[in-house]
Amino acid sequence: MVVPAPPAPAEVRARRWVRGPLWDLFWLHGGLWLAPLAVALSIGWTDPGDSPAHIAYLVLAALFWIGHRFSSTWLAWFTTAYADTRRAQPLRFYVVPAVVMALTAVVVLAPEGILPGTWMQRVIVLGGADYLLVTYHFAAQHFGVLSLYRSRSTRTAPARVRTLDRVFALTVGGGVIIAAELVQGATTLPDTWLGPLAHGPDLAPIRVPVAVVTLALTALQLAVARRHTPGLPRVLYILGLAAMALAALFAHPFVYLFCWTTQHWLAAVGLAGIVAEGEPTPPASRPFLRVFHAIHRVPGRFLLVLALLSALSMPLYEVEASGGPSDRPAFDVLDAALGGILTAPLTLQLLTALGLATAFLHYLLDRAVWRFSDPAVRRAAAPLLRPPAP
Repeated sequence: MVVPAPPAPAEVRARRWVRGPLWDLFWLHGGLWLAPLAVALSIGWTDPGDSPAHIAYLVLAALFWIGHRFSSTWLAWFTTAYADTRRAQPLRFYVVPAVVMALTAVVVLAPEGILPGTWMQRVIVLGGADYLLVTYHFAAQHFGVLSLYRSRSTRTAPARVRTLDRVFALTVGGGVIIAAELVQGATTLPDTWLGPLAHGPDLAPIRVPVAVVTLALTALQLAVARRHTPGLPRVLYILGLAAMALAALFAHPFVYLFCWTTQHWLAAVGLAGIVAEGEPTPPASRPFLRVFHAIHRVPGRFLLVLALLSALSMPLYEVEASGGPSDRPAFDVLDAALGGILTAPLTLQLLTALGLATAFLHYLLDRAVWRFSDPAVRRAAAPLLRPPAP
């Protein structure tokens, strides 16, 4: 009987990355380089929002913001990778998303008097729900990436390591961010969508205790990683998440916004690209899927299509995420080109409904396509779960 030779140290190190050091550092580890980039581009400017960093952020948002929102929908509905899963789970992939989108549209577009409250009050309620959901959504992605790196460890980690990953992601990637929002003021959503929380009492004194908790949890995660799931990629991700949380507490709000949102967009798009590119070839009887497979089979083409869709559609979504009429540059350019039609009251209502409905759709389908506890999802996302070749 021939006993296979143990893998070489270099091969073991290579398999700890999702795709490779350079790919992972760009697409997944934005917490390590986006904040320094924002700071570097802001040097010499009193307000970073007026600096070259703001231009860089607009470019990144144009390329990846709405593209990342489309990515999970694309995987769920337009890839052969998830064909068996969506046939087996129509409730999760079709029925619930359709009902949620329809209800959102009704709440936003119903004439006053049909539903309780004014139009703006209903939008504020939905905006508050979106704020909580998007915060959890970001934290869940951090847990997912930590799980990917945990699965690539050469050691079998105890079940408690997974639990600690979830606690770390939800606390540092969720709870700390909410605390930072309250300390710094609303940065990721318009103030009106946070209601009284955006203008509550001065919470600056909680900065230090929250930072201490963040550092303590980070130290615990690093100790556990060293013992049970060693590997540079996992350690870097833990440090990157902690760095972004501390930036949210202490850095200029724009720096936090720059790194926190862009890191999330890049990770979502990059991981979706791996799955799409590795999908099975669709049968000749499915011409609809073969059209999309022509995009998926060429490395990088899917990402370019997402970036193009993102750039073209971003002006229509700025109403949803902007802080008001003075904070939607792409929307204003398109509105001027169309003769002011976008600022008509009905159009603003329609765009608000579009933004909120597709945001809720994204949260639902993101959960559907990345729910690795489901064996069907693991089969669909096999190209992502398979360690890279040495």
